[in-house]
Amino acid sequence: MKTIRTSAGFTLTELTLVIAVSSILLLAIGIVMLDTQRGWMDSYAKVHGGVASDAAVAKTAFDKVVRKASRTLYYFDAVDNITVFYYNDWLNSTDLDRFARFFRPQDEPSMLYVQYGDRASGEVLSQVCLASTVTDLQFRPLNGAIEMKLTLEDDREAATMISTAILHNDN
Repeated sequence: MKTIRTSAGFTLTELTLVIAVSSILLLAIGIVMLDTQRGWMDSYAKVHGGVASDAAVAKTAFDKVVRKASRTLYYFDAVDNITVFYYNDWLNSTDLDRFARFFRPQDEPSMLYVQYGDRASGEVLSQVCLASTVTDLQFRPLNGAIEMKLTLEDDREAATMISTAILHNDN
């Protein structure tokens, strides 16, 4: 009696076909993963990038300074330039002895600065750059408050931020 042996295994054609299908599947998964990572990086850059962080820094500084400023004593030198006056030590001071000036320099209109200074001498004690991608800046009074409208734009994105801070101190 003769026995016929069948070999268990795959043919070369079957192996080639499985490798080709697996390669296509891995390529598709790789493309999906790459697109997901690019989307994540773009979203992260928008939230933590230049325009968003500049807007957050400018809003925080504006709110902090204006909320402790005098309701009656402030100056609009231009639509993009405001000076407010406040107490250095609000518990012990009797006069508005400090000033803060938000402005865009004429030679650098894309920058937003705040200067802190002594009111009596007019000396600037410090100057801080709040934003470096400014395209438009406007201040205006609103019934005991001041509104700042700030437009920022860089090569990737643009944003407009409006902040209103109430002037709290009387003088």
